[in-house]
Amino acid sequence: MPRSFGLVDNKVQEAEYFLDRILSSGFVIYGLNFDTVAFVAAARSITFAMQSSLTGISEFDNWYATKQEYLKTQPLCSFFNRLRRVTQHIGGSPIGGGCSSDGEVAHYFAKFKELGDIPEPNVAVACEQFYKLLLELVYECYLEFNPLINSQWRLTKEHFRSRGLTIEDAEEELGLPRGWSGVSVLPEDIRWKYLRKEADGCNTQQQFERWLGKRVPHPDDEV
Repeated sequence: MPRSFGLVDNKVQEAEYFLDRILSSGFVIYGLNFDTVAFVAAARSITFAMQSSLTGISEFDNWYATKQEYLKTQPLCSFFNRLRRVTQHIGGSPIGGGCSSDGEVAHYFAKFKELGDIPEPNVAVACEQFYKLLLELVYECYLEFNPLINSQWRLTKEHFRSRGLTIEDAEEELGLPRGWSGVSVLPEDIRWKYLRKEADGCNTQQQFERWLGKRVPHPDDEV
């Protein structure tokens, strides 16, 4: 794999950080401009990081080509692509104004000729919808390529056997001495669990659960 999929996890968390600031901005428009620019840059980088992590792997290339065609049909994706160009290459501020009613504040995107059609939802709603759309893509990627991008799924007896390898080979892959997990003559299934504790898994589980109400399965989940 060209690069760690942790790059994607980091961008998901970065975009969430700025989304939370947008959602809690209230009447403050000054900081909202900055947070929206930062959110757009971080959110758009999610797919870039995904490609840098997996491009060149034929299964991913075929899968992602289909997903790209889908994303092109989504008006929010087209809008946020244009918004990124306006904020990054022109320097325009994304917020054009807002209104309040019953203590609730809604801010709206500024109008630029380069932006074209602007989404009907206010800034906070549009950003949250866009984030969830991208997060769903990352979630599907985890399901499709779990052993490739999730070390805890790679460290299973079934995966190593499919490669003609043993648990001692898994220990060596982790940089541990061969036989490290079996020093107390533990059952092999327990040894695999110990090895999985030494590896990174899905670092965006919290985001999947919070925004999508979903979670990536773990090899030690109870059946």
